[in-house]
Amino acid sequence: DLFQAMVEQGYLAGRVNGRDAEFENPPELEKNLRHDIDVRIDRIRISRPNRQRLTEAIEIALRLGGGTVAIENIEASEDSEAKIEEGEIVAYSEEFACPVHGSFLPEMSPRVFSFNNPLGACPACQGLGVQREFSPELVIDQNSTIEEGCIKPFRRSMMSGWYKSQMIQVSNHYSIPTDVPFRSLDEDHKDILLFGTGSTTIGFHFESDRGSSYRMNRPWEGVFARLRRTLTDTSSDRTRSRLSAFMTDEPCSSCDGKKLNTAVSMVSVGGISLPDFSASTVMEALAIVQAWKTTDLDPIWEDLERDRPTGVTLDKTQILDDRSLYIGNDVIKEIESRLRFLALVGLDYLTMDRRANTLSGGESQRIRLATQIGTRLTGVMYVLDEPSIGLHPRDNSRLLDTLRELTDLGNTLIVVEHDESSVPTGLHDCCDGGFREWEVLPRHRDSRPCAP
Repeated sequence: DLFQAMVEQGYLAGRVNGRDAEFENPPELEKNLRHDIDVRIDRIRISRPNRQRLTEAIEIALRLGGGTVAIENIEASEDSEAKIEEGEIVAYSEEFACPVHGSFLPEMSPRVFSFNNPLGACPACQGLGVQREFSPELVIDQNSTIEEGCIKPFRRSMMSGWYKSQMIQVSNHYSIPTDVPFRSLDEDHKDILLFGTGSTTIGFHFESDRGSSYRMNRPWEGVFARLRRTLTDTSSDRTRSRLSAFMTDEPCSSCDGKKLNTAVSMVSVGGISLPDFSASTVMEALAIVQAWKTTDLDPIWEDLERDRPTGVTLDKTQILDDRSLYIGNDVIKEIESRLRFLALVGLDYLTMDRRANTLSGGESQRIRLATQIGTRLTGVMYVLDEPSIGLHPRDNSRLLDTLRELTDLGNTLIVVEHDESSVPTGLHDCCDGGFREWEVLPRHRDSRPCAP
């Protein structure tokens, strides 16, 4: 067993569940319970000659402890500057974990910061940022009384009489009127009915049509808790479908809609966490990235005819040190380049966490263009269907500059546009003009068709 293995390696004493123990005569332990076993590796007086011995002891302790080690200060020297009091035990870990509380964080890698990966996703909403919750607007009939059945899901239930009887008895216990519309009830009374009585028990008495009676004393769990329990416990697809009609997507209460777990959300770069960055607009994100490098004002704000954004998030931004800038220089440069493009083509108002299915066709195309500009691909044909949709007229020239940049890289663009001002000069017009055959004409040239 473990104690015998420790003795064979020369470790004869330690602690078992916080008590001193000799491993040659160990205490009897319950197999089905968890126990804390500490192995005493060495007892060392801290001094320069003992440095090598201390290093070896710590390495052995880390190996036996799976990356954790505990150091006990047995005797504090009078001239010692150590902040550890005599008899105090301090735990250390070489992992991304708290040795005291056991909280664990995976090694920092890109997948940890993705809500599509279990390591980074919020465990409550699985990285969706929303949870299906019963909606008060859908569940409650504000114009009906308790006696009339103001809870819509209860009306359609086979146990509608049972639920109504419970609510009436709870109302009687707290002197809640049952003959007035739900909207007219006091807020405290509404909370009791909807969210329960906590640990306060209610005496319930039920009688059947056949004359039998039943009594019980128990707390009232509340309408929403009852609905959630029914949805979880039922094996009926029909019941589950019926109750789902009263639910809506609400921001996750655990992650506040950030999609990431708490540990990942606390990691910051230059004072900015990933949720902070994601909640920023393109303009704010660009200002944050620039603030990581310098406090100087970038000329792009003059090109955009905008003031540099300010706010709480930007006030938290800190300049990165030389080491951090050296490590992240290429990544920061790539992010800044794409943010610049998004701002120049009139997408500065979008937030970084904007859902793709809420974007217009023009917005989606301009975002994809930002990706293509960053890849610096050549020899590619791009087909754009009215990329100027939703674009402010003042930003048209910036979009055209971007399209010219793509052609300058050696790419071909086919742009479908109804607004002539959105077609770059120097490109070819292609229009049917009501004819069966298409004509491709060089723009601003008087010449014969280039192709039939």
